Amino acid sequence: MSHDMKQLTNHFNAYIHEGIPPLRKLGYNPTQFLEMVQTAGDAVQATKRLLASPRHTSYGFQRLYTLGRLVDSVEFAALLPWFEPLFTADEREKARTRLILHEFPVDAKLRTATATPPGWVEEDG
Repeated sequence: MSHDMKQLTNHFNAYIHEGIPPLRKLGYNPTQFLEMVQTAGDAVQATKRLLASPRHTSYGFQRLYTLGRLVDSVEFAALLPWFEPLFTADEREKARTRLILHEFPVDAKLRTATATPPGWVEEDG
């Protein structure tokens, strides 16, 4: 893995882990996902496994949907343009499809997210 990809993986891992405390405050503790991260090695590989699953949605995705927090899903994170190199076009399409099937306004939420990219995007870019 190149230095850039390793650095991007680290940013993705941090992004996912920073999103967990607010979800816990809402009553959702992503225990199964965290176990998957530990087994897979990192949040990128765990996300790839979820996207490769023949199941349409995971328990965690369903909980986020119920909470109205699909913006905090790994599916949405995989679509953020700064994380695009970590995922294949097929994985990104699966993520997009899952979100759209749950009436999530993907493009509008991506516009909002990309209006204020993380500071490291400009630093690393």
